[in-house]
Amino acid sequence: MRYQEKRIKTGLAVTAAHLKLCDENLRRAGADSRNEFVEKAIAFYAGYLNAAQNPQFFDEIFTSEAQKKMETLGRTMGTGQYKIAVELAKLSLLLTEYLGLDTAKLRQIHQQCAEEVKRLGSVPTFGK
Repeated sequence: MRYQEKRIKTGLAVTAAHLKLCDENLRRAGADSRNEFVEKAIAFYAGYLNAAQNPQFFDEIFTSEAQKKMETLGRTMGTGQYKIAVELAKLSLLLTEYLGLDTAKLRQIHQQCAEEVKRLGSVPTFGK
């Protein structure tokens, strides 16, 4: 958030602790200088104070971070589901071959299982 405007020198005084916080967080804030850090902090805090008038303030700030986390979670879950699906397919094929089931019988079993899962609300049980 670099401003192209000319900066005005003021007599801003801060404590040593606040200056240390500024220095420790420059990189995290994406600021190249203390001035830039303070400008970003002022803009953020002013947005926070005005959040009642602008309820989208927090949405704009946190949406991108939440979206990144959800995308990462989705990729992780998708990868896990894919691996499980491959292993289940292998087991199904082996069992079908071992039992000598034909396609019609396999479809009938599939239909029965699908109906059972639907009836149970997608939570199958292993007993009757």
